[in-house]
Amino acid sequence: MTFSDRGEVSGLSLALMRGNLPDIVVDLSAVEYIDSAGLGILLILREAAQEKGRKITLSGMTGSVKEVLDLACFDTLFTFKP
Repeated sequence: MTFSDRGEVSGLSLALMRGNLPDIVVDLSAVEYIDSAGLGILLILREAAQEKGRKITLSGMTGSVKEVLDLACFDTLFTFKP
């Protein structure tokens, strides 16, 4: 997940802001790499969800993606699911 993925996420962020989605589970099982822009995308989603009283759960993280999320202490910001 990098800066180039931001377009795919913007629709979800807009839907969150409109308040028509329930809590969201983001499946990261197909993500092999995440950089600082990818982390920023997740933080923007989290902020949009919080504004509407929603929660985002991250699932399916493996390998280096899980390591990066752990190093960034995202487990304190998101719920993790295997």
